[in-house]
Amino acid sequence: MAPLTTARQRPTSPFEEAEAALRGQDGVAQAAVVCRENGLGERRLVAYVVPGVPDADVTRHVERWRAVYDEMYGDTVPDSTGIGDDFTGWNSAYTREPIPLPQMRQWRASAVERVRALGARRVLEIGVGSGLLLGPLAPQAEAYWATDFSDAVIARLGAQVAADARLEDKVTLRCQPADAADGLPAEYFDTVLLNSVVQYFPDAAYLSAVLDVALRRLAPGGRILVGDVRNLGTLREFLTAVHHAQRPGDEPSAVRAAVDRAVPRETELHLDPGFFTEWADARDEVAAVDVRLKPGPDGNELTRHRYEVVLHKGSSTPTHLADVPAVTWGTDVHRVSGLEAELARHGGRLRLTRIPNARLVNEAAECGAPATAEGTPLDPHALETWGEEHGRAVLCTWSAEAPGWFEAVIVPADGTHCYGGVYRPMDTRARPLANAPGASRRASRLPAVLRRELAAELPGHLVPDDIVVIAHLPLTPDGTVDRAGLPEPD
Repeated sequence: MAPLTTARQRPTSPFEEAEAALRGQDGVAQAAVVCRENGLGERRLVAYVVPGVPDADVTRHVERWRAVYDEMYGDTVPDSTGIGDDFTGWNSAYTREPIPLPQMRQWRASAVERVRALGARRVLEIGVGSGLLLGPLAPQAEAYWATDFSDAVIARLGAQVAADARLEDKVTLRCQPADAADGLPAEYFDTVLLNSVVQYFPDAAYLSAVLDVALRRLAPGGRILVGDVRNLGTLREFLTAVHHAQRPGDEPSAVRAAVDRAVPRETELHLDPGFFTEWADARDEVAAVDVRLKPGPDGNELTRHRYEVVLHKGSSTPTHLADVPAVTWGTDVHRVSGLEAELARHGGRLRLTRIPNARLVNEAAECGAPATAEGTPLDPHALETWGEEHGRAVLCTWSAEAPGWFEAVIVPADGTHCYGGVYRPMDTRARPLANAPGASRRASRLPAVLRRELAAELPGHLVPDDIVVIAHLPLTPDGTVDRAGLPEPD
């Protein structure tokens, strides 16, 4: 038998040598190796790898999206109704058809209302696109700066701004990538917007760098608003629903296999809300993190699987809500009509937990997820409407316990817009916080590349028989790899 040592270290098991060799390969972020039996009782060495995002892949990923936007807007004529009314490219993932215009206008109106409620006057928008927010917000702003990585986008917007007397002295446009601070004044803006743009970033590290740029542009007391964030926790439900919509006749086993393949190949960035709380905890300048579900009455992908985050910079005086008295929906409270009495018992402030999200019930069922909560599913919009009718602010956020649940913090509607602790994170070490879309194109060819490299480096008996690309390694609560939780290879 070949020796199980390397020049670097003496491994404690043959698996560790194979794992170390895998982690040393370009494009591999994490790896685990286990021994499994196949259906014939044969023992096989199976490697599980999570793709990494080398610098070259980061650049390629950004350039691919830039090319998409250059092509989308390079030859189009601006809408004659003015900036902010061009919804080109907003297609449903389920049907591949344009999302109905009334739903898109409702989506935009909700985003504009949130920004105005924050009192934005000096605005920087990173990733301005066709100007869906710039159009309605810039006329009332003191100054509105906007950047985009697409020359075609900036040229198009520049022509529209020059033709609008209300905007030409207020709006400054710059063509540059999201992580570049060139020419942007430091500590000047009261609001930085990244609305429906972070999904195009290659990985969480790139987003972190962009948020750092934004934080340094903010004046004390300002805020970063990150809108339309895709939720990593519901990615499987989303991909399952998309598959059912496009191939309704597939058997459950075929759907599961297709989704297993699709997750590591996902080309858009999805984030656990805990990413934002962890990012903020590492920066003393951040005073509060406010994570909310997307508002709106329409049950579509814009409200089901996305959320928005406000990051408040120091000198803000946030109202912290992490310790608001909590009751459980379906156990302590069974009907919305019972909320007034429960609020009276708890001094007018209440956190309602473990609420089954009615927006996700059908998609969770398609995924085979069991109903694990006691209460009747609620639509977050219906709960927010109840709050408006009763003089309460209802702040709906994800539940860290289960992606199909949400929580609602109910407080007096006193005009406060700087909240912290709406979302309550759990230990983020036990679950992934982001996927890596910059590595998605590498995922399909990675097993063949790794098998070739390992065959040249390792003894034959340590070269895995199967190499499975997965989005993340399952972890135990103490942060170690949960080997029993690794999926069976196809």
